[in-house]
Amino acid sequence: MKTSAFETAFVRVPIAGFAAIENPDWSKLRREMSNPAFLEALYIASPALYEEAIQLDFSRQPDEKSRRVLYSLIKYLSRYATRCTPFGLFSGFATAPIVSTRTDVRIADTGNLKRMVRLDMNYLCALAQDLEKHPDVKPHLRFFPNSSLYEINDQYRYVTYRYENGRRIHHLSSADQSEYLTNVLEISKTGARIDTLTAALTDDEITEEDAENFVESVIEAQLLVSELEPSLTGENFLTQLLTILHTIGSQHPSVELAHIVGLLQEVQVDLKTLESGKHETSIEQLNQVEQKLSRLSTPFDRKVLFQIDTYLPTLSGQLNRGLLNKLIAKIPALLKLSPSSSGALDDFRNRFSAQYEDEEIPLVVALDPEIGIGFPANRDQFDDSPLVDGVAAGPAASTKKTWTLAPEQSFLFQKIAEAQLNHTQQITITEEDLAQLNQPQTKLPPTNAVLLSVIRENGRETMILDSFGGTTGTSLLGRFGHTDAKVLDLIQQISEAEDAIRPDVIFADIIHLPEARTGNIIIRPQLKNYQIPYLGKASVDAEHQIPVTDLMIRVQGDRVVLRSKSLNKIIVPQLSNAHNYAQHNSLDVYHFLCALQHQSIRPWLGISMGAASSVFVFLPRIVLDNIVLAEARWNCRAQQVKPLVTAFKKADWAGLKTGIERWREQYRIPRHICLLDHDNELYIDLENPWLVETFVNEIKSQDQFQIKEFLHRADNAVVQSPTSWHSNQFIVAFKNEPEVARISQTAPVDEPAATVSRKFFAGSEWLYYKIYTGIKTADAILTNVLYPLADRFEKQGWTDKFFFIRYGDPQLHIRFRVHLTNPVFLGTVIQELHDALLPFLAKNIITAIVNDTYNRELERYGRHSIDAVENYFHLDSQTILQFLSMIEGSEGEECRWRFGMKLIDTLLNEFGFDLKQKLDFTEEKTAQFGKEFGYNSVLKKQLDSRYKEIETAIGELWDETNDDHRFFYDLNRQRRETLQPFIQTIAQLANQGKLEVPLFSLLSSLIHMTTNRLFRTRQRFVEYSLYYHLHKYYRAAYGRAAYGRTVLAKKTALLEAVTF
Repeated sequence: MKTSAFETAFVRVPIAGFAAIENPDWSKLRREMSNPAFLEALYIASPALYEEAIQLDFSRQPDEKSRRVLYSLIKYLSRYATRCTPFGLFSGFATAPIVSTRTDVRIADTGNLKRMVRLDMNYLCALAQDLEKHPDVKPHLRFFPNSSLYEINDQYRYVTYRYENGRRIHHLSSADQSEYLTNVLEISKTGARIDTLTAALTDDEITEEDAENFVESVIEAQLLVSELEPSLTGENFLTQLLTILHTIGSQHPSVELAHIVGLLQEVQVDLKTLESGKHETSIEQLNQVEQKLSRLSTPFDRKVLFQIDTYLPTLSGQLNRGLLNKLIAKIPALLKLSPSSSGALDDFRNRFSAQYEDEEIPLVVALDPEIGIGFPANRDQFDDSPLVDGVAAGPAASTKKTWTLAPEQSFLFQKIAEAQLNHTQQITITEEDLAQLNQPQTKLPPTNAVLLSVIRENGRETMILDSFGGTTGTSLLGRFGHTDAKVLDLIQQISEAEDAIRPDVIFADIIHLPEARTGNIIIRPQLKNYQIPYLGKASVDAEHQIPVTDLMIRVQGDRVVLRSKSLNKIIVPQLSNAHNYAQHNSLDVYHFLCALQHQSIRPWLGISMGAASSVFVFLPRIVLDNIVLAEARWNCRAQQVKPLVTAFKKADWAGLKTGIERWREQYRIPRHICLLDHDNELYIDLENPWLVETFVNEIKSQDQFQIKEFLHRADNAVVQSPTSWHSNQFIVAFKNEPEVARISQTAPVDEPAATVSRKFFAGSEWLYYKIYTGIKTADAILTNVLYPLADRFEKQGWTDKFFFIRYGDPQLHIRFRVHLTNPVFLGTVIQELHDALLPFLAKNIITAIVNDTYNRELERYGRHSIDAVENYFHLDSQTILQFLSMIEGSEGEECRWRFGMKLIDTLLNEFGFDLKQKLDFTEEKTAQFGKEFGYNSVLKKQLDSRYKEIETAIGELWDETNDDHRFFYDLNRQRRETLQPFIQTIAQLANQGKLEVPLFSLLSSLIHMTTNRLFRTRQRFVEYSLYYHLHKYYRAAYGRAAYGRTVLAKKTALLEAVTF
């Protein structure tokens, strides 16, 4: 994998800098509270607190009521001075080049800000809903089918929503299909007005009034949505609304509509004027906007009316490329330390395989909460239960806490425990430490991003790692694409790089609005050519929209594969924003599409102890070279700070000072800390009385809380302004090529072959029995009963092929399938099977026999190639049953794995694999199975030890003159000859472009079934072991061959030199 940084970094800094909060006494607080820049920022964040702030009397010491206001103001002032996270006018951002010199950023003038002021999406969505009902607007709007709509069981199902307490509550609704409803939905696919839909329904039997009422009811039921739905990519939503309203107004003039449009246009101009306005006048301008909006009928909440992003045009400087190169060099180490994530997607994949096997089905069917699996599986988010609706509850808390730690977490747990014993404040991870951990096989996505801070100590730059990863480098940057051309250019570069790295798939942006207010952080530029709209409005034309009804899903190996029917291409959904989609109320389809981004990749790099970290009061700083992976943290409980809270409540400020000093000494807490509250951080100087009071006011009612050290200081700052030093955060996007995760190992499905039959029930050409028996008796039933019967059926001309597999659902059974040459032989074959198996059933050797439907795995093996694959299964079953009839005892069991290994190698040979291709094939299969079986140092040691025991035996397998295994060499040779028609058929299909499944996947499946037939138990782990040992053998053989080639080349060069 080659990882490189893009050329531009995104820089985030607090506007005021540390000087605003450093040692705040009463006079300094008074000055800051009268600062126009701070007051403007405060007004945007909290108009109510602003009103209280300007009424404070700073001429006298504060009373209890004034103190409460001051604590809130100090929290905002702390944010204004120390936090980099974008929030209104409290922090700003810009871009900086990445160059080969030390990190140094200068802000010439923090007062020179470029404000990007927008109306809050919550208000705009409410405004759009009101406009949609307006009599001068509604008749002229175009309506489209609800983007969540799909058909199932003669019904239309779709998701609706209503607002409760300002939040969207979603419901799965349904409507019976009818000629009229289908007609309305079909006409509205490209957008249709109410009068157009009404006219289409009106005839001799249906009046215009009835037709219009029907259309109105369809709209009311949210089967149709209007063009006023917000688009989350592209233009500002207010601009979208004005464009539509202006078009309607020009074609259908209306005094009231003209008034609405005029007001909104004035507001748009006012917001644009605010971009470069002065602090002293901006509050008045914002008040004017509020007054204008109050003349419309849509109510608003002042405290969440405006959304502001702040760009710093006077920022200059650079980020050190050498620093990033050091981070890139540590990626293998970070991969070792990072927890893997699977969870819901793994559970879904397993349930899907159990329910649908390898069948490809519509995504909407798989995720349907009633007939499908849902996501997360079996979640009942759409079911109504009035008694408990709106009440959030999880499983009952256990009184005993237990954790399952991954190897990297166990390693960290041990390091932290050692640090506790040794009273160490810092853990430094060494190369020796890392050698204990296995290198994971998962790869990185095409692009990702790091969020880090930089400090400089003793001339050496250190990175504080906030986060590293994501499924796309655009996730943290997407929402800022509208702010500046340089930012937009960076985001577009990232998106284009992804498409170039993975040209074999289509990246499609997920367009969904979970909540109206969420729109503030998920709006972004249009980055991808294709979009998947789901309760959201696409900004691309219809040809580049991928409706959820166009998506097909299947499981192939350990991957979930998503395909577009219309494009016949593999689709990789992408969310180019930082929305936390995995919330309890997220919709199944949206949650699934977002979760699918994480498949086969390591989405996050960094350390995580999970809930187990709560067992420690103190967690030391964790450092890897010049990277701070985690700042020191303290898990605090109410009992530990009880003296502080008591002194605070009594206004005993001297006692509070003493209590803080004792608390710090007891737990070795530094002067500068941050109080953590989920994603929020509040900087506190524990030697400043006002900040201490604010801190204790925050924790006084908490049972537990967490704090961490604050590492930024004046002497290590890399960002400066004329009046202060600033903390910092840099976002840097990385490109990972070319060995990125293989998102799909599948080819698009060739639709013309879709007429191939899939299901065969009793009475058709395939007869299928499940025969339940024991592990060892299965071999006896197969070799002594079923194989002789199948051979007799074929000689009689009743059947032409059969095959078997072993299965557990969960009881062990044999799945036995025979193909009839003519259905007239069905009764004869059934009677013969009955007579042969009845004695074993009577003796309970066989516990049950079930006749079932044979469901062909067309997606796994291909529609064009399924007949050839079934022929292979027939030949494979014959070979293995012949082999099983020749072995016995422990010696026979040793022969099993040898024969299995020989069969794998032979199949690869027959498909023309050379040694390097065999090495690559077994390496990838070993990695896949290693993930499944939790490959770690313990398992590696055991497998390697076993390999040493059998290495000589493996080498002997390739010597077919060895008489000890003559019988299975002869069997294998016979099998090679009978396989030739199959090999030729597959090669011909591949040459004609009709092999729907990549050869890698096809061979993987064939080998998997061979292993299943050959071995009685633990077939998947046996298959893993076969691949593991073969890979080690191939690697050694390839190394010897490479050495031989090197020696030969040197000899040749020497001879040429002598000849010359």
